[in-house]
Amino acid sequence: MTLALTGYGVARGIAIGRTHLAERNEIEIGEYRIKNRDVDGEILRYRNAVDAAGEQLTELANRIDQKVAIPAADIIQTHILMLRDSQIRKNTEDHIRSELCNAEWALQSQLEQVLNEFRNMDDDYIRTRAEDVTQVVRLIQSKLNVETTSKPFENIPDRLADTLVIAVELTPGELAILHERGVAGIVTEHGGPHSHTAILASSLGIPAVLGVRRAQSLLKEGETLILDGGLGVVYSDPDDSIQDHYRQVQRDTRRYRESLEAVRDQPALCIDDEHINLQANAERSEELQQAIASGATGIGLYRTEFLYLRGAPPGEEAQLEEYTAAIRILNGIPLTIRTLDLGADKSTDSLDFAQLSRAANPAMGLRAVRLCLRDTDLFKTQLRAILRASAAGPVRCLVPMLTSVQEILMVRSLLEESMEELDERGQQYDAGMQLGGMIEVPAAALAIEDLGRHLDFISVGSNDLLQYALAADRGDEQVAHLYDLQHPGVVRLLKHIFRKAHELGIPVSVCGEVAGDRRYTRLLLALGLRDFSMHPAELLEVKQVVRDTNAHIAQEALRLWLNNPIEFGSQSLLQVLDESQITR
Repeated sequence: MTLALTGYGVARGIAIGRTHLAERNEIEIGEYRIKNRDVDGEILRYRNAVDAAGEQLTELANRIDQKVAIPAADIIQTHILMLRDSQIRKNTEDHIRSELCNAEWALQSQLEQVLNEFRNMDDDYIRTRAEDVTQVVRLIQSKLNVETTSKPFENIPDRLADTLVIAVELTPGELAILHERGVAGIVTEHGGPHSHTAILASSLGIPAVLGVRRAQSLLKEGETLILDGGLGVVYSDPDDSIQDHYRQVQRDTRRYRESLEAVRDQPALCIDDEHINLQANAERSEELQQAIASGATGIGLYRTEFLYLRGAPPGEEAQLEEYTAAIRILNGIPLTIRTLDLGADKSTDSLDFAQLSRAANPAMGLRAVRLCLRDTDLFKTQLRAILRASAAGPVRCLVPMLTSVQEILMVRSLLEESMEELDERGQQYDAGMQLGGMIEVPAAALAIEDLGRHLDFISVGSNDLLQYALAADRGDEQVAHLYDLQHPGVVRLLKHIFRKAHELGIPVSVCGEVAGDRRYTRLLLALGLRDFSMHPAELLEVKQVVRDTNAHIAQEALRLWLNNPIEFGSQSLLQVLDESQITR
């Protein structure tokens, strides 16, 4: 009999195959005493385990980097940075000395202390960070128990083309291993739509459903399974009609992918001749090349955090080298460089990682431009590098998480100081380089008229804007359903931003995840957006929707819905917009 289980569909796609129940190699952590003369040796054993864990993650991140140009490697880099957290290392070594205990137990004691600190903060966002710390500690403990601990998922076959792996949860390293073995799809009992596992699965193109309760006890080894990553449904022992349906869906999906090639060289033009500017988000050379191949008109968001996640903050010359390399690849296509956006879930030892990661509410703490304005020397180093890069090609500078006019004026003052310093050196730059701001805070969105007068362009960071506006942590599976672009308040907020930017005569784009989600393309067009920036892999899908949309009809449908949403009954806003195109 067919059994249907539901969870969070986090990576679109259909997977059909046999189940494999993943057995995690549990580590038994015991406590035993050591003698004073053995303390130095025990600390050395601990340090060697940390180094071994770091080498494993670094090698894994490098392998991922060579295959995909997405956030996958960055998440693993976050774990590498946690390994280097000097406070945890110091406390663990101090515990070994003071308690004369083995390294495994000392590290476990530190883990429990850190987790208790996180629990006392009473903040949903901390859950994901607590999972990160736990995963890192477990990795170190596995290196300390190398003789009794087998490799991750050693019981899983090397070839997984027709296999769907069922697990309680997956670490970034484990998921990367499954990807290398060609896993068809994954199901986990824990995890939400914006967890690290979800981001990785989506980045690696693995169909996935997370948060499926009791999946390992309800599903059987080797049974036929169908996974719908779009709907978030898993069917065990599906009957013939369900199998026939999903095999047809797979065929239709392949045909759809092939049809996208037909629009690659076509203009991003709506049916009513509205021209839409489709740009790409990028940070590595592979993404830049993919953006060019997909017909992106520019790079609307070039992330720079990866430069800082390698260890010590990069110098001016190192940054300049990266930026000019990107400019050479783009060969005249405009490049928008976002200044340092560290803090919250992206931190580094060199910028006081412990303080940033353990803040009471990291998502609303010292991050992005706030961090840069605290450390102006660090910020000016980056500003000088961006300015010098502007002499090599079309470059714009984008500042994240602005909340006030005062912040913009401070940034402009530092930019002017940086120009003066370059003048003294006799180094070239574009004196007319545009300065833009990211609107990610509701207060900034409502004060757009004030902020916009001091900016050359605006980019809406929809991920944080929605999170703050709806008071819903997008990484928390318990409230993920509240994170919805269709909320009337969010719709009106975005409409306000786009309208005011138009009145001010400055360009406005959206660079968050919704910009590349074809489900929301018509809604953004109806709101008046004409400039999108997304992952290069999503560009053709969005272009196809653009070419199938009459923007003016969509705007009218949105106006009617905003005036009286009750009139449309149970229809969602997205359904209303789609139906407006059918009757045009």
